[in-house]
Amino acid sequence: MTGEGKREGEGYNGEGKRTPLAATEEGLGARFQAFHGWITPLYFSSITSEVLSVRHSAGVFDVSHMGRLLVSGDDLPRIGELFTNNVESTKKARMKYSYMLRPDGTIIDDLVSYGLEEGLLLVVNASALSADLAWLDEHGVHAEDVTDKTAMIAVQGPSASGIASSLGFHLGQWFSFESIDGWESCWKTGIVSRSGYTGEDGFELIGDIELVKDVYNRVLSLGASPAGLGARDVLRIEAGYALSGVETAGRTPLDIGGGRFIKWQKNFIGRSAIEGKQERSLFGVVSDGGIPRAGFISDEGLITSGTFSPTLKRGIGLVVPFHEVPAPGTPITFTDPETQRKLSGKAAALPFVPWRYPMS
Repeated sequence: MTGEGKREGEGYNGEGKRTPLAATEEGLGARFQAFHGWITPLYFSSITSEVLSVRHSAGVFDVSHMGRLLVSGDDLPRIGELFTNNVESTKKARMKYSYMLRPDGTIIDDLVSYGLEEGLLLVVNASALSADLAWLDEHGVHAEDVTDKTAMIAVQGPSASGIASSLGFHLGQWFSFESIDGWESCWKTGIVSRSGYTGEDGFELIGDIELVKDVYNRVLSLGASPAGLGARDVLRIEAGYALSGVETAGRTPLDIGGGRFIKWQKNFIGRSAIEGKQERSLFGVVSDGGIPRAGFISDEGLITSGTFSPTLKRGIGLVVPFHEVPAPGTPITFTDPETQRKLSGKAAALPFVPWRYPMS
C-alpha cells in the first residue's frame, strides 16, 4: 500500500513529520526521504541488500506513516456503502482488503480493515489520509485519527515467523491478528497481524509508541535487518502488488484486477459506474536490457512501476493493459513518449517472485 519516494539521501532536513522510530533509524545509518508529509527511511545499507535480506531471512520496516483510523460500532451501519468489500462485517481478529470509490468508479484509496471488539481499525495510505477522512465525514462516518498516537512496523521474510515466536507472538492464519494485551482499547497496547506487502510471510505490529519502539529493537537483536521504503517498493513490484496513487490513479478496481475485492451483492458508491465492465489484470514485463520506467507505453499497455529486481537480476515492470493481457513470453516494445527511447521486453505473469505467505 505504499512505497516510492524521492531520494533525498543521508541527513535530509526537509519538511515533514518524523516517525517515532526516526532517532533509532538515524543511529542505524538511515538515508531519509520525503514521502507524503513524512520523513521516512529510504534505505540503510542499500536497497539491493535489503531486498535480499527479506527474500532470504528477514527485514523490518518502519511503516508508521500509514494512516490509522478508528471507526466505532455506532458508525458501522453507515460505512457499508463506502467500500467495495464487506468491511462493515469484518469479524473480530480478522482483516479485509477493500477499495473506497468515487461515484465514477475510480479509486479513492485501497485499505485494510481490522475487526475489533468495539468497531474497526482502518489502515489507509498516507497519500490518501486527508481524502479518506473527508470522504468518511461527508457521508456521516466519524473516524478518529490515531496515526500520531501509535506506531507501526512490518517484519517480513522466511525468518519472520521464528522471530515472532521468540517474541512470544502467536501468528494465526494469513490476514488474522491478535491483541498483545486483551481486546479492550487494543490499539493502545498492540495488535500483531500476519500480513505484509512483500509476498513473503511476516507480521505487522500496530500499537503504543513505546511498545513498538521496544519491539523494533528486539526484532533487530533477533537478526532482522533494518529496511527502508526503497526495498519495500521493489519487493511489492516483484510480488505484483499495486501501489496506491500509482497503479490505482484514475482507475477502477476492474482496470487492475481488483474484482475479487468487490461484493456485487451489496450496494456501494461507484457500483453503477463499473457494473458489467470487463475486468483486466495487471501484467508484468521483463526487459531484455535496461530498466522499465513508469510512463513507457506500447500498444499493449502502460508501464506504471518499474525497477531492477535484485532477486531476478533483471529489469521488471508492472503494466496496466489497454486491451487483452498478452500471453507470457510475448515480445513487447515500449517507448518513452518524451524521449522516444525504446525498451524491449517480454510479457510476464504476476507475481514475478512467487508468494510465500501461508494461504488461508
